[in-house]
Amino acid sequence: MKLYIAKGSTSCRKVLATAYHLNIPLELQTIEFYSEHFDRPAFTKKNPNGMVPLLEDGDFRLWESTAIMQYLANMKPDSTLFPQDFKVRVDISRWQSWTLAHFGAACDALIWENILKKRLEGGSPDPRRVEEAMRNFHRFAPVLDQHLEKHKFLVGDQVTLADFSVAATLGYAEPAMIPWDGFANIKRWYATLDTLDAWKRSAPSH
Repeated sequence: MKLYIAKGSTSCRKVLATAYHLNIPLELQTIEFYSEHFDRPAFTKKNPNGMVPLLEDGDFRLWESTAIMQYLANMKPDSTLFPQDFKVRVDISRWQSWTLAHFGAACDALIWENILKKRLEGGSPDPRRVEEAMRNFHRFAPVLDQHLEKHKFLVGDQVTLADFSVAATLGYAEPAMIPWDGFANIKRWYATLDTLDAWKRSAPSH
């Protein structure tokens, strides 16, 4: 199988962490979207969105990080990352959906405004968008923090796809100025993930 990724992508990180945790070998293809040599028309034939991650398994192509994570996990049905129990799976999917729509979206907005915008476009952070992202973060971070007050991981007693999904954007917490200092349970949980080999291997520096 081949996985197309971009260096430093939070969406790609959660897929990589999943593959590493499950010991699924992947041929990695790094995409340089801003290179003059990048052939975007050729890539959009593989993914019409023109984005990564993208998984190729033979003739089957799959885009969207959550779908790829679940696809990989289904290859190892005995794994605790995505257990067979239906209610557990739905709970995992709930957290994955929640972070895409709310928590992770707020973090991604801060990553764009405070890190990527300058690097890729030479622009400065938009104060209104930063304020909106901060407001959304402070709305949704307490939901996560309060849940983690009574749980080591998001679903059950072991790491699952939910943890990798929600934690992905927090790898840029400091440079993106994500205001998580007042959320001790989130920090404790993230520190636990940082002890996992698959999570460490998926970090952008690797």
